[in-house]
Amino acid sequence: MINVPNEFNFLLLNLRAYISFKIKCLVAYIFNGHFFRKKNIIDYIKTNKRIKIHFGSTHEIPGFFNSQILGKNPINITKKTPFENNTVDTIFSTHVIEHLHKNEILFFLKECYRILKPGGVNIIMTPSISKIVKTLYIDNEIKNRDYLLERQKKWASNTELNSCSYINGVFRNYGHRFILDSSFIKKECEKIGYKNIDVCKNFENPDKNINLYLKEHKKDYGWDLETETFLLFK
Repeated sequence: MINVPNEFNFLLLNLRAYISFKIKCLVAYIFNGHFFRKKNIIDYIKTNKRIKIHFGSTHEIPGFFNSQILGKNPINITKKTPFENNTVDTIFSTHVIEHLHKNEILFFLKECYRILKPGGVNIIMTPSISKIVKTLYIDNEIKNRDYLLERQKKWASNTELNSCSYINGVFRNYGHRFILDSSFIKKECEKIGYKNIDVCKNFENPDKNINLYLKEHKKDYGWDLETETFLLFK
């Protein structure tokens, strides 16, 4: 996306991606939404004392209600979720909210607050612009910088593996819409009413099954270097 030759091609690529995504969402909702999703939610609540939701579930986490918008249990997190007020203990997502626009992120944070029980936690893992800038420009750890730039190979040739291209790619590739940091999260979540907003190490989540999931599916050190984990307690 950062190498498109002109604005027309940029708009064309975005339009094609948007239409393709909406068609896939519609198909997933037709086959897995409505009655099937509602039944799965009811069955999950009946068999689990602690209610945990995993949004953006490419791989399932045991003990969680796993939702993937293009697959099983499709839930659009930019809309009202199918859960009652004050009923959920834990919400987890990793590399999901950066695909939303700013106002959609704020809606998602409010919606999570609505469905969480008092004392419940919303665990968000996402690329952090402050952490990325720190790795690329401030720490002066060449090894870490090179690890991070390795993630750029999906979009760029070897001659384009540089910090400038990486920063632009973070904003324009992968379908990203808004890259945030801890200052944004803290300010907006305080407005919403979250009581505590903490940052923890990526593989030291308070949920054991989340940590096992991350160790199995997030082994890329570059991923760790750009990702920050936020714990938002109601």
